[in-house]
Amino acid sequence: MKAVFLIIDYVPHQVLTIKNLISSHNADVLAFHVGRFNDTVPKLNNFQTIQYNSFKKQDIFNQIIGYKPNIVVVAGWMIPEYIWIAKRLKNELDIPIVSYSDTQWYGTIRQKINALISPFHVKKAFTHIWVAGIYQFEYARRLGFKKENILFNSLSADTELFRTIDIEKKKYNYPKNFIYIGRFSEEKGLHNLIDAWEKISDKKGWSLTLIGDGHLKDDFVNDNSITIYDYMNQEHLLNELQKSGCFILPSIHEPWALVLHEAAVAGLPIICTNVCGAAPHFVLDNYNGLTVAPKSSEAIQKAMEKIICLDDNELIKYSSRSREFGKKINPEISLQSLINIIS
Repeated sequence: MKAVFLIIDYVPHQVLTIKNLISSHNADVLAFHVGRFNDTVPKLNNFQTIQYNSFKKQDIFNQIIGYKPNIVVVAGWMIPEYIWIAKRLKNELDIPIVSYSDTQWYGTIRQKINALISPFHVKKAFTHIWVAGIYQFEYARRLGFKKENILFNSLSADTELFRTIDIEKKKYNYPKNFIYIGRFSEEKGLHNLIDAWEKISDKKGWSLTLIGDGHLKDDFVNDNSITIYDYMNQEHLLNELQKSGCFILPSIHEPWALVLHEAAVAGLPIICTNVCGAAPHFVLDNYNGLTVAPKSSEAIQKAMEKIICLDDNELIKYSSRSREFGKKINPEISLQSLINIIS
């Protein structure tokens, strides 16, 4: 099997897909990447990656034709050259040309225009669209893709990694710490989180940890119950998750949020806003966590207070239920969703 990937930056779920494709299906993979924000590339056997701006789009097209792939996967509609290449490959090759999509349907004017022009644009470039979940499915349908041409499970956490969090250890001394992992930027709603946290009068020994980087980081000042860390390597991150009792994501805008899947697999109760695309897949109110309205510090405060008031036995139940939810998707399921369309 031969596969081509057109990538912007290599992110963990894409690397997992390519790695598993090579190892489990003895595939050869040719990839072109932009390196817009991150120029690191995976080092794998049977894998070659080329920076796409090293060649003209016609040259890339010719290389792919000569490579004779069984499938082409495209990540990033915002790269015009990728769309140009995909349209011509779709006309030239009788193989699946697949687009990733983690974009929800919001009903914006721009999305409505995209839906109108899709028959002349997106639909001309791709035979299939590979979506993260149900909110992305709705957008794909409005773009004109038939149900049978919409694949699910495009995004998966590294489930083997996050399963190493030991829930059993928490039974004897449940950690009283909320943890946030992500960018320090406006769309993450961190000001609402801090406002909510400061209004909780009786924290009952709970603390709050924020992990990430971004231009708003200086807005948040440490006190005795808030700890702020830079992004850290996986070993240190797993250690922080082991010491945490609830994951919180107060986003104002969040197409998917792979971190919710990671938190579920790690066995953490979850508080998140209902705009998160992954929320209906990994969070069930009053079962393993709580969903709240975005932009509402009051709603976040009430959710945090509810978690704070749960006893250790209830918290362990939430934890175990989160881990069960996390089993819905794994890298193998994600890859098989793609492989099934190759004849």
